[in-house]
Amino acid sequence: MTSSKETSTVASSGAIQAYAMGVQAYIWGYPMVVMQKSRDAMTKAGDAPVTSTQFDSTGQFFAPVNQVGTAWGMLGPKFSAVQSGNSDTLYSVTWFDSSVEPYILHIPNAKGRYYTYQFIDAWTNNYFYASTRTMGSQDQDYALVAPGWKGKLPENVTRVDCPTPTGFIIGRWFVASESDVPAVNDLQRRVTMTPLNSYGKSYTPPKVPVVPAKKYDGDLAFFDQLGDTLTINGAPAGDDGLLGLLGTIGLSVDHGFDSSGLGSDERQALTHAIADGEKVLAAKSASMGTEVNGWQLAPVLDEYFGSNYLLRGAIGYQAMFENTPIEAYYPSVFNDSKGHVLDGSAANYTMQFPKGKTPPVGAFWSTSMYDAKKRLMVENSIDRYKIGSADGLAVGADGSTTLYIQAESPGKGKESNWLPAPKEPFYMLFRMYLPEIEVLNGQYDLPGVERTS
Repeated sequence: MTSSKETSTVASSGAIQAYAMGVQAYIWGYPMVVMQKSRDAMTKAGDAPVTSTQFDSTGQFFAPVNQVGTAWGMLGPKFSAVQSGNSDTLYSVTWFDSSVEPYILHIPNAKGRYYTYQFIDAWTNNYFYASTRTMGSQDQDYALVAPGWKGKLPENVTRVDCPTPTGFIIGRWFVASESDVPAVNDLQRRVTMTPLNSYGKSYTPPKVPVVPAKKYDGDLAFFDQLGDTLTINGAPAGDDGLLGLLGTIGLSVDHGFDSSGLGSDERQALTHAIADGEKVLAAKSASMGTEVNGWQLAPVLDEYFGSNYLLRGAIGYQAMFENTPIEAYYPSVFNDSKGHVLDGSAANYTMQFPKGKTPPVGAFWSTSMYDAKKRLMVENSIDRYKIGSADGLAVGADGSTTLYIQAESPGKGKESNWLPAPKEPFYMLFRMYLPEIEVLNGQYDLPGVERTS
């Protein structure tokens, strides 16, 4: 006969195990869930791709699955589908599903303009690039081929084997300013997605009835949604061992999330695991790797992200869909050079590049502003959400370049170099497109953010 004390101990052991596995599952699965939420937000908003009028009024860009969603202008505070978006580039994106047949993405000749197309699987790993770096300027056609597909492609189409049947492709086109937008729009209009059976024929994307996204409710909604993404896309072969452990809390590729075998104490433990897992990711996002002058420098990896689940989860938490560093590198900063939290209600700041010490890049660089809570852009009086090499920055008498980071204008003579800050805690992402080797090997240091008042 088992005593009440022994029963309590057994129950506590089960809850401890559920909690530990739950935190691991949250860190591992967070990017996949955020990706699914982003997919729903950007594909369930209408039966056809967003028009320029819709974009101007909502700030959102969307399109049904297997169609092209276009940001017809520079992003701003209205855009909330993904954290830490940028206004350096105009987007042409597609959420694809190639499970029935391949879809063919056409990218037009860039005519010398910088562009990058980032191919991302359902696990948020970058697995292919078509960009200025890899392809130069030329017309390109890529067939998105799901695992297991067997068939023949047209000779002029490049096969891209997708690790998962669904995924996301982000096209970014450099835009210098608002006056440059129409020229980029001309290129974006020529980006297309065509099913293989219609390739080479006249094809008009159909209007798609909008089916509302599935709602996930309850304390364990996160695990329910994670389970659904697993049944659609599976998991990498290298994660089989981890999945074996997560099976103890009811997660599997075959059945998704099934909590029927869990006790009430285990379910409660999973609820705590969700809350604490998010705290882990928040902490990691503010400490990505090496810190230099207050800037958090994520590891420079050839493969993003492999089995580095914590890094993958933290980037999903802070800035989903980051480029692989060789394409673009994104240091982040949350504190000033003295270690104090950046806060536009409490201080003004500067960032000064000595003469000849602006970031060494093959394309361009900028730094963007976000509020620390929602991780989104915040409205300001001059509608400026990033500042960088494309913005005609004023240079001082000594050849240095100073950025003014503060809530109020630093004065008419300095406004060309002003990045407005919100009157609340904030952080910045620094983007370096086509970073030179000095950036990637750590020989170049970004200057710290200095408090001036």
